[in-house]
Amino acid sequence: MILVGSKRLLDEDEASQFAAMLLAGAPIVDAVGYFFPDDAHEAFLADAIEDWPVQKEVLEAIQRYTGGEAWHTMTDEARSELALRKHFNEMAYYLWTNNYTELDGSGKVKADTCRQALQEKASGIAGQDSPIARFYHDLLNRVEREVVVMPAQVSTMEN
Repeated sequence: MILVGSKRLLDEDEASQFAAMLLAGAPIVDAVGYFFPDDAHEAFLADAIEDWPVQKEVLEAIQRYTGGEAWHTMTDEARSELALRKHFNEMAYYLWTNNYTELDGSGKVKADTCRQALQEKASGIAGQDSPIARFYHDLLNRVEREVVVMPAQVSTMEN
C-alpha cells in the first residue's frame, strides 16, 4: 500500500493483482472492494475507482498480462482479439457472480445474452450466422452460380 496525501495507491504487487482481476472480467468497483475493509469510507473507494485503473503500475501489469505490447501499437486484429477475450471474461464474471433466480427482468435478459454468447464461443460458432441465416446465404450462392429455370419459363421457351 502506498499513501499519497489522503489517497491510497497500489504497490506493484497489488497493481498486478488488480490488473488480473480486471482482465478476469471483474468490474472496477468490484475489484477495488477487495483492497479495502468493508467499512471503508466511500470517498476512499471513489478515489480508488477513479485513480487505480490509470495508475502506471496497473497499466504496466495489464500490458504484461496481455502479451507485453501497448494497446496503441497492437495490430487491429490483436486489439480485436484482446477486446473480445476481455468481453467474454466480463460476461462469464456476470454469470458467475449473479444467481439467475434472484435477477429481475433486465438482469435475466443480460444473463441470457451472456450465457448464449458464451455457449456460442464454447461451441465454436461465436461470430457466425445462425443456421437459418447460413441456409439463406447458401441458397443465394447456389442461385447465383446456377441458372434456375422456373416452370413458367419452360413453357414459354418451348413455344
